[in-house]
Amino acid sequence: MTKTHILKPLILLSGFLFLCAFVHASNPLYYYSLAEVAIDQGQYATADSLLEIAYRIDPNSKEVIIERLNVLYYLQNDEKLITFAEDVLTKGIVLPEVYIMLAESYLAVSDAVKAKEILMDGLQQIEDNGSLFLELYRVALQEEDGTRAMQYLHRAETDTNDPDFLYQIALEYSRLQDNVMLEMTLHRILALDPNFSQAYAWLGDFYYNNKEFYKAIERLEYLLENLQEVTTISMRQLLLSYYFTQQFEKVLELSDYFPLELMDSVQKRMFFFSAYKAKKFPEALEYGESLFEEKESMEPDRLQELYEMMAVSEIQLQNYEQANEYFGKISDERFLLPHLNIIPFIVSETGDVSLFHTLLDYAESNQADTLSCTLKALLAYNYANLDSLDLSKKYISEVELLHCIDNYPIVLISYAKLKTGTSADSVYMLLEMRPNKEMSSARWLGQYYAGNDDIEMAQEYFSQALEQDSTNLDLYLNVAQFYNEHDLFEQEIATLERGVQFFPENADLLNWLGYSLTEHDIRLEEAQKLLEKAVELAPDNIYIWDSLGWVYYKLGYYKEALEAMKLLIESDVDDSVICYHLGLIYLENGMTDKAKELLQRSIDENNNEEAVGKAREALEQLK
Repeated sequence: MTKTHILKPLILLSGFLFLCAFVHASNPLYYYSLAEVAIDQGQYATADSLLEIAYRIDPNSKEVIIERLNVLYYLQNDEKLITFAEDVLTKGIVLPEVYIMLAESYLAVSDAVKAKEILMDGLQQIEDNGSLFLELYRVALQEEDGTRAMQYLHRAETDTNDPDFLYQIALEYSRLQDNVMLEMTLHRILALDPNFSQAYAWLGDFYYNNKEFYKAIERLEYLLENLQEVTTISMRQLLLSYYFTQQFEKVLELSDYFPLELMDSVQKRMFFFSAYKAKKFPEALEYGESLFEEKESMEPDRLQELYEMMAVSEIQLQNYEQANEYFGKISDERFLLPHLNIIPFIVSETGDVSLFHTLLDYAESNQADTLSCTLKALLAYNYANLDSLDLSKKYISEVELLHCIDNYPIVLISYAKLKTGTSADSVYMLLEMRPNKEMSSARWLGQYYAGNDDIEMAQEYFSQALEQDSTNLDLYLNVAQFYNEHDLFEQEIATLERGVQFFPENADLLNWLGYSLTEHDIRLEEAQKLLEKAVELAPDNIYIWDSLGWVYYKLGYYKEALEAMKLLIESDVDDSVICYHLGLIYLENGMTDKAKELLQRSIDENNNEEAVGKAREALEQLK
């Protein structure tokens, strides 16, 4: 029945009621509408009078009966409600609301026996009686009969497929802390109505409180997709569930729902940590800066950790000065120690060794001899690197080698000693003290002198290294590269030839030697054999095929050269050297357009200066 607000009187006078009754004596809808107006005004006594008239006119109107029961309930007039409801029942009108309201009124006047009688009678009269079982459950609870109460509640749940009614039952299971039945009932609701958002919210809350976060996420994400149903509590539960399951990217996706300016300190920390773990370092720094606003109230360890993570974030963004500044604010050295592998890099970038001094003071005050040895070695190395040789010598002299238990400090001291003028032979003896000598001392010294462009000393120690470790493939490649970079062709070839003697089946060595001979236009037939063998050993290596094609070209075998380049053509290579080679091979095979195309590509790829220059010259000649 539609509610119509025909009149909104300030005062409904008894005379007016009499007039209404006289004029509209046969129209219950009119009185029902006036009663609705009175209810809106909070005038329940007046509404009851109007509904009583409407009931007399039409005692079969379900709307009038239910509305009057509600009004009497609000008036808390149990005796009048009982009289009215009993009268309704005597007229043979069967409504579950009548039985329920009547039973509640009997309970209110302490007549539980009568309340149960009424409800039992209702069970006989009403087919859909789930609501009556729910009321019997409440009666049993009042009587403190828990077993009977649960029987009635289970019966109410099994006898209905109404999602709204099941939701009421779920609330009762929640009050009883019956988690098994609560979960089952909420699942039933969603099976009946997959869009019942309140059930999703309750299930999400249930799983969240039981620390079943993945299940909570599944339900709470539904609410996120239906924003009209989402609540602040549900959003917070979803945020925490993502965080507790370490789904840090998902946490950050919720940033639009948690504006930084409205976050509490816990949320700021969650977003900061999530951004850090997700390697979103600019976002981490933004949240971290916001956390600093609360540093006065922050626990000391939390503040130290914040400085630490901000420093690491700045390092990842190559902001070394800022990283050094954050590390410098850490007063608890325990937060610096895990980054002892990073701090030397910061020192080398900033030239500020103060962090080493801070850690050295900590090591010596705690008698951490091994740590102290490492830090003194680091100071010696960095002062040598900064050409502060007197300071470097100072820390070299303070190092107790007995406490240097691994390679790292010994290598640092070796570098510092060489920089400060100690003889290579003396440093060689020091390097021999390393516990792990996977790299020989001679090779280490060769690499040191090569890095300092001392060709003569580098050659001397590389030669020693090859004598001492003649079966080390990596060493041959390392030494050959040194000779290549310094245009010492004869030494490069000699090193590669010696390597091939020990490793005749190594495709990389064969290719390097064959290509070097080809590039210098010497021993081309020998180079051909070396490269043909290399191709057999590594048939999928396009760079070896390029070398073979190039030696064929140099020998004038142009068709064979083009055939050798087949794999490279199919691979659509993007290497300037290969494109240059292929361009010349196309040219010699009479394919001028393809030659121009590949020479131009060599120029466009621009990843080898020498090849690009030669490609330009060849292209100019074709024009």
